[in-house]
Order: sequence, then structure tokens, then C-alpha cells
Amino acid sequence: MSNTTTYNRSDAIELAPGIFHLGVSDENNSFANIPYLILSGDEAVVIDPGSAREEFFAVVLAKINQVLDGDLTRIKHIVVQHQDADLCAAIPLLEKYITEDCKVYAPLEAQVIIQHFGAKRRVNPLDDGDTLTFGEGRVLTFAMTPYCHFVGAMVTYDSQTKTLFSSDAFGGFSSENDLYANDNYPIQLATFLGEYLGSKRALEYALKRIEQLDAQHGIDLICPQHGCVIPKNKISEYLAIVHELEVGGQIDALAHKNGIIM
Repeated sequence: MSNTTTYNRSDAIELAPGIFHLGVSDENNSFANIPYLILSGDEAVVIDPGSAREEFFAVVLAKINQVLDGDLTRIKHIVVQHQDADLCAAIPLLEKYITEDCKVYAPLEAQVIIQHFGAKRRVNPLDDGDTLTFGEGRVLTFAMTPYCHFVGAMVTYDSQTKTLFSSDAFGGFSSENDLYANDNYPIQLATFLGEYLGSKRALEYALKRIEQLDAQHGIDLICPQHGCVIPKNKISEYLAIVHELEVGGQIDALAHKNGIIM
């Protein structure tokens, strides 16, 4: 695990062998945007390439160039874990630098939305339990987490480093550029998940699926698309915290305001 405690706009950070944090801190909205790159041999996978905003994409592109020594033709796969623009609107921008044989993958339901961001290549649909083998035999496994917070949502597991890319799960609001979750992160996590997830049942399924992966294979690192990375020694603590979260509070507040009985 990296000894670095913060990230910046210029340096990609290797969190585990071959896994690089490409994060962009959004101080104005307290909402970090964190793509990841996985490198195995001569092939690379980009997980959630990020925003199309110029100031965001410029940071991600510079960090990818840094990791790949300027050779973006090594990117052979782009994985999108759900359809939000902050995860995948950058695909058309990245297409300017990659080769035609690079493939894009996403849950089937997300594919319907992703096409509207203007990417030229088709999106290859994924289902629960599908795998992707690349580079020197490195294997990614995809687990669907529907309605967390979109019907076509998933997490990605790297068996080589036992890293879980958790998409919005375990994500949090943060105005800082802390790399790893600290004592303030439970509040930041609760604020984000409490607002952006509407179904406790969907959240519980996602958590239990993640716990199943942990029991079967082990998880040493959780890498969310927002907020902070969670190291192995804090994973059980954060699983317990998220299990206790109340989600969908906006509905109750508006129902009370408008005299609607739920």
C-alpha cells in the first residue's frame, strides 16, 4: 500500500501493484472524481474514466500518460461501473488516444444510457460473475449491485491484489485530497450515501455481495469512485458503518412537508 497520505493534480499514485489512483479533487463541490488504471504487462484497463469537464479530464489524461510513458495505445479495456456522467462522459475524449481494438464494458442496463455520451465504439454488456482476463493473465471479476444507485450498477474485483473497485458504494463527499479514509470519513460517507441512495434493500444486497466476495477471495483494499480509499484494517469497520446507514431521507422529509402519508 502507498505510504502517501494525499493525492494531487500531477501525480498518479500506485495503491497496490499495478493499480493507480488518478483522482481529481473537486474543492468547489466537495466531490472527488477518481478514475483508476490497472496495468498488467503491456496492457492497461481504465476503471471509470471520469468527467468530460476539461479541467477534470486534463488531470486524468496527464496521470495516464505518466503511468504509461505516453503510450495510451496500451489501454485495451475501459470498464464503466454505472452510467453517471462523472464516471463515463470522458470516453469520447479518451477515444482520441486509444486504438480501435480497445473495448468498453458496462452493465447491460447502463449501456442504454452510455451511448448518449457520444462514444464511437459499442459498449460490451456485462452480467454478474463475468470476468475479464488481460495482460499477463490478470483477472477482473464483475459483481452486479443493482439499484446502488442505478439498476445497471456493479463493482469490480481484482484477484491479483484483492482490490475491490466499489463505484459509489463506500463513496463520500470530501473537500480534502486525503488518499485514505480517516476519522472524519464516516460522516462524509453517510452524507453521500444517505443522499444518493434511495433503497436500503439495494444497499444491503450490495454490502452482502461484497461480504461474499470477501469471504470467498479476500478484500485488501476498497477503491470507491468518490472520497477515500479504505485499507484492509478498516474494511470491517466501514462495512458495519454502512450497514447502519439510513438512506432515502429526502422522501420522508418531502412527505412530511407535503402531508403525504407513506
